[in-house]
Amino acid sequence: MQENDISQRTVGVDYTIAPNMAVAFHAQEHTRGAPFVMLGPQINLLLKRWNLPDGQGNIFTMTGAGVTIDRGDMRPAVWTGVLADYETRRIFLSYEGRLMYAKDVEKSAWQRARVGFAPYLGNYEDINTWLMVQVERYDEKHLSGHHFSTLPRTDATPLVRLMYKAFMMEGGVSVHGKFMFNWIMQF
Repeated sequence: MQENDISQRTVGVDYTIAPNMAVAFHAQEHTRGAPFVMLGPQINLLLKRWNLPDGQGNIFTMTGAGVTIDRGDMRPAVWTGVLADYETRRIFLSYEGRLMYAKDVEKSAWQRARVGFAPYLGNYEDINTWLMVQVERYDEKHLSGHHFSTLPRTDATPLVRLMYKAFMMEGGVSVHGKFMFNWIMQF
């Protein structure tokens, strides 16, 4: 998986070891303010799944511990998050919240909500299209011991998601002019 947002780029390689658990290697490059890298192992858990007649709901957690590399210095880091979503073949709703603590490098809270719809119904063998709006909220964010006030606290991004079999790609431009491109490939 690869993901970008207004302040970082993230890459994760996940391996599913049970239907409700995956282990991952997680790496983030923080690109705004004083840049740094955070990396380490992560565990992803499916806490609850609702298989409904016309849709599905899920609650996941993602928790990891590793290091931050800031100007050549390595420091311990921990992070956690929760993701809840509901999806039918026509509508998509999700909420995600994340916390990160790396002592004097970063202390942050982040939230993202998405709403979307499919303008047409495609089969698994077709390219499926979703039109979405993503809203991100960055609460008090500190980088390298300095208050990071140049980061917009809230950003909204209209985006297009394309899915084909086990490949997903999405992109958009936020109201602050930041380009977003994410992709996931399952195999």
